[in-house]
Amino acid sequence: MPGYVQNKNNKIMETNNQGNNNNSGWPLALDHGIAPDGTPQPYVSDDVAFESDNAEFSKKPQTQRPDVMDSFFTLSEQNKFTPRSILIDLEPSVVNKATSKLPMFNPRNIHLSETGSGAANNWQHGYVYGRNHEEEMMNLIDRELDKCDNPSAFQLMHSVAGGTGSGVGSLLLELLNDRYGSKKIVSTFSVFPSNDKTSDVVVQPYNTMLTLRRLIDFGDATFVFDNDSLNALGNAFIGSGLERNLSSSTAFESANKLIAYVAAGITNPLRFPSYMYSSYESIISTVVPTPELKFLSTSIAPYSNIPNVVPNQNYVSLNEYDIILELLNDKYKLNSYKEPLKYISVLDYVIGKNLNQKEIRRGILKAQQRLSFVPWTPSSISVVNGKQSAFTSQQEKRLSGIQVSNNTSIVHLLSKTVKQYDLLAKRAAYINFYTTSNDASERQEVLDAFEECKETVRQTIDEYKACSSDSYLGDDIIDEEMT
Repeated sequence: MPGYVQNKNNKIMETNNQGNNNNSGWPLALDHGIAPDGTPQPYVSDDVAFESDNAEFSKKPQTQRPDVMDSFFTLSEQNKFTPRSILIDLEPSVVNKATSKLPMFNPRNIHLSETGSGAANNWQHGYVYGRNHEEEMMNLIDRELDKCDNPSAFQLMHSVAGGTGSGVGSLLLELLNDRYGSKKIVSTFSVFPSNDKTSDVVVQPYNTMLTLRRLIDFGDATFVFDNDSLNALGNAFIGSGLERNLSSSTAFESANKLIAYVAAGITNPLRFPSYMYSSYESIISTVVPTPELKFLSTSIAPYSNIPNVVPNQNYVSLNEYDIILELLNDKYKLNSYKEPLKYISVLDYVIGKNLNQKEIRRGILKAQQRLSFVPWTPSSISVVNGKQSAFTSQQEKRLSGIQVSNNTSIVHLLSKTVKQYDLLAKRAAYINFYTTSNDASERQEVLDAFEECKETVRQTIDEYKACSSDSYLGDDIIDEEMT
């Protein structure tokens, strides 16, 4: 069960379980040339250097690295880098796989259940376990925070429908909010369950509803990934030959690669500093206009530099204009919704070297014509000019693209979650999974708690529906004046 902490000096503590990613598939390590054991590769500048007696024309080779390695990593006295990461799980296999493939992880920053039995895909089990071990987990976080100069944000990676990710994740959201409140940004990378297909977790609608309330009440931004879109995008890549090394046994690894790539890409301007978006706050404030509208969608441009994903033989290079337009394609969205929707904000990342600003402006103008924005926001598309890693091989120096958008597609996802919840709740099915006895009063108490969560989710749905009206901001101003 994963996450991060952002520092205003570009230092990030990651509480992220990258369990299924090997070194070749973890973009953060690859971008900075860090080996699985934390050893840094030597940095060689590819800038042209030449000698001249005339100081005006002489150019010295670059001696300093352009990347900020301590954004996500701490340098040890042995000259090895350790991720600023906390790994938490109630079942040890995933974390053990991560540490075996990436021994760079600090074993002191790992919390596993002593029994190793997991949370039985039950939010209640994970939450209660977290309550019983909250001091141990917060001590891990506090120890990493002490290594940061000025931490400003946390990032939590988790699923919302299982046991550990939903239950322990919900508790961590509460604890971080209670301890840090509005002083630090709390953002999450949340994986939602399959909605259109059956699941072997019968209580996943309950788990999702309970987690959603904590995301709404205690989170500042939630990057939404749904399994249906992850699987569709993975299948599209496999079908077109983009991931030749994947097999059916590594399906989850494919989804994790996509999520890890997006998570790393979003922090590109922090790890490769430029004149814009130099803080996590500036990125989040660009796409989250109000505290109530905080659910974000992402998409990936085709042929981006995703580790272990190679272009097929008929690959044609995409320029900046093509990248921006391809990011609008539903085929490449990680939270796909094919019916008409309204955009609230859009932030495009174009990552490469010597970017063509003319092509970027052309792409923005064309994309603005294709998108439908809510009436109270400017129809603008912000662009991050991302920098490419010096460790990207010459064969992979192609443009990459990521889009982060705030749009009304979340209404569809949340409404389907509510519908699935209602199918169980109206019959009080499986309520005994969340009670300690069969006492009628306890069962009713649990149902009342579920209904409170549902009401919170309903309010968010209504908020996203209302934001499509001309008077959305005007209504808020009137309400404040009346108060």
